[in-house]
This record gives sequence, C-alpha cells and structure tokens, in this order.
Amino acid sequence: MKKILLLFFVALCMVLCVIPSLGMTLFPTNERIGNEPETPLPSVKTEEGGFNSAFLPELGTYFEKHFAFRPQSIDADARVQSGLFKTSNLDTVTVGDNGWLYYSSTLDDYLGRNTLSTREINGIVHNLKLVQEYVESQGSKFLFTVAPNKNTLYPENMPYYLRKLASDEHNRDKLHEAITDSGLNYLDLFSLFKAQDEVLYLKQDSHWNNKGALMAYNAMLDALGKPHNDYSTADVKRVKDFNGDLAKMLYPASDVKEFNYTYDIAPTYSYATPTKSVEDANIKTENPAATGSLYMYRDSFGNALLPYFANAYGNAHFTKAKPINLALDNMKGLADTVIFEIVERNISWFLESPPVIASPQRVLNVGETKEGKAKVSGEVLKANTMYLSLNAVLDGSLLFDDSVVYLRVNADGKTADFEAYTGLSGEEGDSFVVYIPASDYAGKPLEVDVIVGSEGSFTKVYHTSVDNIDPVI
Repeated sequence: MKKILLLFFVALCMVLCVIPSLGMTLFPTNERIGNEPETPLPSVKTEEGGFNSAFLPELGTYFEKHFAFRPQSIDADARVQSGLFKTSNLDTVTVGDNGWLYYSSTLDDYLGRNTLSTREINGIVHNLKLVQEYVESQGSKFLFTVAPNKNTLYPENMPYYLRKLASDEHNRDKLHEAITDSGLNYLDLFSLFKAQDEVLYLKQDSHWNNKGALMAYNAMLDALGKPHNDYSTADVKRVKDFNGDLAKMLYPASDVKEFNYTYDIAPTYSYATPTKSVEDANIKTENPAATGSLYMYRDSFGNALLPYFANAYGNAHFTKAKPINLALDNMKGLADTVIFEIVERNISWFLESPPVIASPQRVLNVGETKEGKAKVSGEVLKANTMYLSLNAVLDGSLLFDDSVVYLRVNADGKTADFEAYTGLSGEEGDSFVVYIPASDYAGKPLEVDVIVGSEGSFTKVYHTSVDNIDPVI
C-alpha cells in the first residue's frame, strides 16, 4: 500500500510539473503582467543567418513568461504569502497592513537610504533653474512639482518590519531645503496632501485617486494664476470599480476592485495624436472651448491629471519621453505654460537625463588656474541631432556643494562659455554636460577648458582638445 501511495504521489508531482509545459499548446499565457516587457519566441538563427548561441537561455525566459496558467499560479502564490506571512512574492510590490500595497521602488525614500548627495540635490535644482530661465526667456510660465510617494503620506500601513527608519535624512527634505530661496517656481504638494484629513491615494495602486488628482490640478493652476474650472460643483460618486496597478501585478488572475471617485465632467477636448490611452508617451490635445497652450512633462501620476488639463487649455502636449526634448518639441513655438511633474522616487531623473535645451552662454572672469583631474568627451546627441553633447567628468575634490561647472569651448578661433547641466556622481567622478549647436561645433577640432564656479569666483581646472566630432548627415 505504501508503494502504491508513493507511486501515486510521484506520478501526481510529474503531472503537475508537466501541465505548465504541455498546457502551453492549449492555454498559453500571452498577456503581460504589470510592466513586463514583451518576450517574443526566440529564433534558432540570428539575423545574419548564423546559430543563435543565446537560443536556450532566451527559450527559458520565454517559457517563464508564457507557461500555461501563469497568472493563476502567481496569483495563488501571492495570496498565500500575503495572507499568511504578510509578504510579497514580487520584488516590485510591498505588502502592507489592512490590504494596502506599496511600490517597492519607494523603499529607499521611505527608509532614508541611498540618498542623493547635497551636490546632486543642488544639481537637480540647478538644472531646473536653467529650464526655467529658458522658458521665461520665451515669455512663458514655468512650474515644477513633485508628487509624494504613497508611503511618505500614509506610512501607517507599511509592514511592521520596515517601520524603523534607517535614517532621518530624505531626498524630499534635502530638495525642499535646496529649493528654498533658489527662485525656482515650485509647488509643494507634500504640505498640501499632508494637510488633508482624508486619504487621497489608492490602497492597491501606487498613485493618487481622482479626488487627489483634482486637488493637485487646482493647486497647480492656482500657482500659475490661470483662471480655470475647479469642478467644485461637479457631481461626484465614490464607486468600487478601480483596478490598482499593484493589485494587477500581485494578483494577475483576480479582478480586484477598490473605491475611487468619478466626476461628471464632460470633456471639451479631442486628441490630436493617435492616442490609445493616457499611458502613451506623447499625447497632444486640442480644445476649442479653452484658451492657452501647455507643455507638460509628467510621469504616471499625470495620467489622472491629463483630462483636467486638456479641458483647461486650448492646446496641450503631454510627454513622458526621456530625455525631455524641450528644444525639439519647441520647434514650432513654446507653449505659454510649461509644467514639470515627477514623483518623489524619480527626482534623480533630472540628473540621469537632463532636459535637452541649448546650454546658456555666460561671460566668465576666470580668476585662477588649478590643475585637476577630469575627462571630456563629445558626440552628436542622438535624441536631438541639432546639438553636440560635450560631457565632462570631474574629480569630486575640485567641487563644493554649490559648485557650478562651465565649459569654455574654442572653435575656429572663437570662444564661448557654456553653463553645464549637472549629472549623476559615479566612481569616476561627478558628471556634467553642455548642449551646443552641432552646426557650429561638429566636425571641427575643439579646445575645451573646464571651469568651476563657486560664490562668484571662477577657476579653470582642466584643459583638453577634443577630436573632430562627426556631424550627423
């Protein structure tokens, strides 16, 4: 009898193991879960006709994403782990208390770990001030705002084992300090949301609910001084019909609904681009019932904002594209209002990929020369071939927290000083970049001086030659 039971158990295990593979012929998993990329069936041959040496690993990856009943398996495992052990089976989702889910990429901000340096925080503000300078030089208004992470506003439902903060130092506090007295036109949504008694974010989604989005929209247009409909008289209902992004990732086979608010607001705009959803990277709208024009860089928090803003402006361009290609998007004229919205966890994007507009020219009075270690390279910018990108990496010992870097570029006997955008710090040093017209500098030998400015004094720390940078034809 024991042998029969053992054989039955072994046979059952083999059947269970085989079902996901054999089931792919009848019940393959074709839908992606969460933000997963597409995983096409790999080819045995390369495009050149040779053998694809990565075929087996790629086939394994394909099977992992397409085996039969994958969503159901992930869903069942998630419910066991979250229900019994209060943990998640996905690295991207953190299971909290009382049915709350959090996006795991916010944990560094929540715990105060891996924070940006003071110089990097200052660099973010510096880059945004250069954008504001450009926007205002075109006669337009600029506004920058940050959407708080959910666990910044509502930490009480974070799991107990994460409630002891690693540090009291947070990027948001350092950013607010750096913005103070900087002249940057900034809207503080942290204080606004914390002042509200009700919860304005979704329990099983990483974003604000529609009521929170409406409050943020009104605050932004109030800050810009633009008259607008605040929809305070619109009919509103609280309906349990929303599928949170985190719930869809954690429980892909379940239709998990939560409450959200719906407003009876008639859209007066139409799409000027072939738009599938508010998730699209580039969306343009037209609205004959409104006036003014808007250029808005936004992330996924802007999804719920888009209908409100499209109703408020005659023409609007909403983009998620990186880098922010403001110069290229501005070819037909800059909108009269420019808004940059980013979520707290992603503020470093303004260092990783500074917005693309021409670096401003300055007139510098260099007081001294100091020999320092640096590296300078250049290329025509792939995102916008109108510009040549000159990149400088400096030893951190050459810089103070408030340092601004300039590149003095000489071509054909003509010299110009360009203020650089600040990049991220790395093992080789701190990075900086200038965008200069490719038509003036590509294909020519360049002499470049690296100049560091601090508290009104300017020091040349490095000189180099840059070989001819091939223009894009």
